[in-house]
Amino acid sequence: MKKLFTLVSILFVADAMAQTFTATPNGAIPDAGAEVCFDLSVSGLPNAANASWGVTTACIDITHTWDGDLRITLRSPLGFEAILSNTRGGDGDNFTATCFREDAENGYIANGAAPFSGTYIPDQSLNAYNIGMNPNGTWQLCVQDLAGADVGTVNSFSITFGANPPADPLPPPGPCGLANAGNCLCPDGSDTCDLIPDMTASAAIIAAEHTEYVGYMRLSNATPNIGWGPMEIHGVDSCFCGTQPVPCSTTQCPDLSYPKQRIHQTIYRREGNTMTSYTRPAGTMTYHPAHGHVHVDDWAAFSVRRDNGDPNPLNWDIVAEGAKVSFCLINLGDCSQNYGWCIDNGDTLTLADIPNSPFGVVSGCGNDQGIYTGSLDIYSQGLEGMDIQFPTDICNGDYYVVSTTDPNNNFLETNENNNTVVAPITLTQQTEPTPPVAQFSYSVSGSTVHFFNTPDVNGIFNWDFGDGTSSSAQNPTHVYPVDGNYDVTLTVTNHCSGITDTVTYDVNIFTTGIEAYEQRTSLLAAYPNPYRNATTIAYFSDGKSPVVLEVFNIVGERVATLVNGMQSVGRHELNFSARASGMSAGVYMVRLLSNERSVTLKISEIE
Repeated sequence: MKKLFTLVSILFVADAMAQTFTATPNGAIPDAGAEVCFDLSVSGLPNAANASWGVTTACIDITHTWDGDLRITLRSPLGFEAILSNTRGGDGDNFTATCFREDAENGYIANGAAPFSGTYIPDQSLNAYNIGMNPNGTWQLCVQDLAGADVGTVNSFSITFGANPPADPLPPPGPCGLANAGNCLCPDGSDTCDLIPDMTASAAIIAAEHTEYVGYMRLSNATPNIGWGPMEIHGVDSCFCGTQPVPCSTTQCPDLSYPKQRIHQTIYRREGNTMTSYTRPAGTMTYHPAHGHVHVDDWAAFSVRRDNGDPNPLNWDIVAEGAKVSFCLINLGDCSQNYGWCIDNGDTLTLADIPNSPFGVVSGCGNDQGIYTGSLDIYSQGLEGMDIQFPTDICNGDYYVVSTTDPNNNFLETNENNNTVVAPITLTQQTEPTPPVAQFSYSVSGSTVHFFNTPDVNGIFNWDFGDGTSSSAQNPTHVYPVDGNYDVTLTVTNHCSGITDTVTYDVNIFTTGIEAYEQRTSLLAAYPNPYRNATTIAYFSDGKSPVVLEVFNIVGERVATLVNGMQSVGRHELNFSARASGMSAGVYMVRLLSNERSVTLKISEIE
């Protein structure tokens, strides 16, 4: 669990349009330890940060003897994260009055040198917060020391909100763009082609950023575009509440859900030195009230699975699934900043390896969204929907998270076969299931017997019907080929620990003939037998004489009379428990007297 520190925040007004909130935790950074987060309370601001007013600057003051050990992240009240510095600065010391802005004088923090002082462009854009989210609430500065031998302290940090937050710096000049289509490369080397995106997923972020809890886990997800053109979508004037068309100005459906809006994907096409484009339907997007902006539906899906040997991980055994997650499509990193997150056929890519990067036109969380070539979207584990709920009988052990981008293939891509990645995980915090209990009841209809596992437990079942056949069903039905007395054995195995429990009961089958009828009129049976808590004693009466049903202990003493009198014709049942009758568990004899016949049955009550 992340350690949280409650801090006193200081609000002061720098000018009429800017407000700065500051926290001075003076909190220790654990050496090579878990991420530690420090709180900053923000209140009294407008309820939506956007391109006109929002986060402009984040400043930190950290003492540490090896800056390159630190991963420093700013987290919004809604859980959105931007990495300020990801292991930057090598063996240099300290971040002294270090501020992050998108128009920073010192350029990218990735290109800076420790000790850091002044303004830098962060590893991920601060404008990730300026997309309609409510800035009021508890912000956090989170720091993790990823290596040993050096320690430090978070002295203070601040966030400034103001008008006209600096726009993201333009990407480095690239060979490909709307104005210079002739410099865009085609996959086949020609001068005419569609510049199609190729969306993938990242196993690296899942492996690095997942947290296990009892009953569920949370994980981060990223969707890199390693294709030849941008992933770009636009909302069109076609909205629905369920299947009913509604105006796109509709804010909420009658069932209190939010309307879905159809989207089109834009595909750019190079024709010599001219860039054209066309659109195609690509699913829907929906307003997300908690985040205050629009999400593209069914953008990603993830699950926990066991490897069953199939070469396709989507065919592996599913242990637990997450919901299909909707994202807004926005550039929150790139293949160079987030090294190791962009993979193609096992090879790690940077921007230099992706021919037309950083070609793109739109990116954001509004009606027009997109991810440039060589860029990627990131959804952090603290956000809503980034969880996988576990079944109650899940075992601790080794599994795989399987994540798929665009699982429904709504979008046109150059390669539809590289959207799935696999990240190994180990679960250690789940509650081991209780040992199994083998016990069953049954009902007979002619030669057909319906078996019922009781109590209903999760496990591996093996039934031996006593006639040379078996079943692995939990509650099987079996047809016996001939009449007779069969020993039926049930073995239940705990699927986590392998612990087993076994019980055997007698099952009598009588179906045809005068002799069977005469036997049936005085037939005595008990099920289950042996039993733990109670057994059902079944007997038949022809109604011609009184019925006496008695219980004797192993030395022949009568300890209970269960029936003494006339009975209606047919089958009768009653429940019996030695302990409930004031006796101890053990072996007893049940005797049935009826129509001048005597039938005795041995029963056993076990602890």
